[in-house]
Amino acid sequence: MADNDIKTDYLQSLFGIEPLTMKEEHALGARIAKGDSLALDKLVTHNLRFVPHVVCKTTYWQHGKMPLEDLLAIGNEQLLIAAKRWKPMKHIRFSAFARSFILRGLQRELDNTANIIRLPINIMEELKRMNYNERMLLQELGRKPLVSEIAKTMDVKESRIHQLKGFIAREPVSLDNIENDKFFEENDD
Repeated sequence: MADNDIKTDYLQSLFGIEPLTMKEEHALGARIAKGDSLALDKLVTHNLRFVPHVVCKTTYWQHGKMPLEDLLAIGNEQLLIAAKRWKPMKHIRFSAFARSFILRGLQRELDNTANIIRLPINIMEELKRMNYNERMLLQELGRKPLVSEIAKTMDVKESRIHQLKGFIAREPVSLDNIENDKFFEENDD
């Protein structure tokens, strides 16, 4: 119950923070570029309430995989990274710039913790791309696409598609269930 109170208090405290105007954001951005850490703190603090908005809006269905507190912490960390890299541009709000950083950070963390066996990020992104292309071809063709058709749309070899499908099909095997492991039998001598 105490954890729930802390989370509620944190989220309620964010509603007391007023957002900055675009002019104020740009002035802070110019000061940050010169190395002003107080301007960085102010920009991040005034945009903290944007993080729960992005987290709840984009990963609502995934909260079961990771606690909300962890997602907020990752979002806050990404907000800080975005603030350090932001260069004020005409007609661009900081929140629009920071949103992509927050989304990317959340997606990477969810990808890292989603499976029992962690796959590298580049493989996860390629799997998503393959699944997307497979769904698109299914809609276009009205049937399940062939491996050659998926490979052609992704501009990769068919063997790469088979390899990616192999990553999906693998089931974890417990080491306790391995009966005839030849490696251990050969090395017992």
